[in-house]
Amino acid sequence: MSKEKELAKNTFIIGIGKLCTQFITFLLLPLYTSLLRPDEFGIVDLLNTYVMLLVPLFNWQFENGMFRFLIDCRDDEKRKRTVYSTVILANIFQIILYLCFYVLFQSFISTDYKMFLAIDVALNILLNTMLQFPRGNGDNFTYALGSFLSAATTLSLNVIFIVGMHLGAWGIFYGTMLSKMVTIIFLFFKTKSWKYISLQECSYACFKQIFKYSIPLVPNSVSWWVVGASDRTVISTFLGVAENGIYSVANKFSSLFLTLYNIFHLSWTESVAVHINDDDSEEYINEIINESLLFFSAIGSGIMVLLPFVLPFLGNEYRNAYYQIPILILAVYFQIIVGLYSVIYTALKKTKEIMKTSVYAAIINVTLDLVLVNYIKIYAASISTLVAFQCMAFYRYFHVKRYINVRIKVMSLLFILLLGVLSGISYYTNTMEMRISTAIAVIVISFIKNKKVIKDVLLMLARVIKLIK
Repeated sequence: MSKEKELAKNTFIIGIGKLCTQFITFLLLPLYTSLLRPDEFGIVDLLNTYVMLLVPLFNWQFENGMFRFLIDCRDDEKRKRTVYSTVILANIFQIILYLCFYVLFQSFISTDYKMFLAIDVALNILLNTMLQFPRGNGDNFTYALGSFLSAATTLSLNVIFIVGMHLGAWGIFYGTMLSKMVTIIFLFFKTKSWKYISLQECSYACFKQIFKYSIPLVPNSVSWWVVGASDRTVISTFLGVAENGIYSVANKFSSLFLTLYNIFHLSWTESVAVHINDDDSEEYINEIINESLLFFSAIGSGIMVLLPFVLPFLGNEYRNAYYQIPILILAVYFQIIVGLYSVIYTALKKTKEIMKTSVYAAIINVTLDLVLVNYIKIYAASISTLVAFQCMAFYRYFHVKRYINVRIKVMSLLFILLLGVLSGISYYTNTMEMRISTAIAVIVISFIKNKKVIKDVLLMLARVIKLIK
């Protein structure tokens, strides 16, 4: 199987597991906004944001280290047991360490929902490892199945607790924690994890290798968190939790865009790590990066031209999110560019380079947030995020040339610019005829320019349907 077909196959498998529930969650957003007040939506978003900070701080990104080292020993059962057993033992220590930390500092947390922070962080440490184990072994189907189960049970339980039992914010917290417990149990039995867990197989040398690889990813992860969460913290502090609820709704649309890329990013990371030493690796990486830039510019523009037809279904309390969305979608596009380059560092195990650029972006984001919030209010958050990712993308583009000579085609840039202009016109015009005509133009141009990618996806879908039959 060629590298391109292997990449398409893995992306397709992972996509099936994630896309279904992501789209359902997205379509249910009007339900959540109608049943939760902006302050409730804001506190849910804020606590989830802090969970995203605490998890990498206490699990040291060991699941990513495990994934990378498992790629190198897929045919060595003994080595796999050593890697997995070492990481599981480390996870147990990390959870105990975190719970001690929580007991010491929980008195300083004023919210009634603080128990969520205690349980959800511990569950995430285990869940992340359980998800990355099959992926490291090349079993993307089980990874996708676990992701699907986690999202589907979260969604189902949220509907039961919020709509059926009227539990409000508590309903989301209960649903989130229970779904993770179910997924952990499922993955433990599906992967037959007990066969790979042995105290005798634990290795201090293995621990040091994984630690050396993973620990630079902690400040990297924290920096990503700062870029995303500093916006919410600044908004909540200076403008109030209700404004954060509005900003959170605006983020849901750009998050949908990012989710579509993240599905590809998972298989892209694996593909580059496996083939980085091939003779044609530079040609392959350049081809995929250029195709990806075109494809995701089309996706982002497509979301933009469709949003004016969707947003009227949101409650009036959330209508102020309208003008934040284009800025955040553009910010995510630059984040995608950053992600396309980052896999090269991952494949070469140069995680320190990932850390440095992420830290610089976080500093830029926080500084702009604090400087601008008193002048342009909620716009400070979206604009600072955009500038941070722009700076990060430009820096990585030039820096990554030390290892791989990435070349962006001029025609690709012109096409991206054309789609950006058309989608901007469609989004900001008040004329329905103009919105419809520009939307059609964006869809037609995107289809023509990405026909190779679309053809590959359709062929893969046809193969899957044939196998099912």
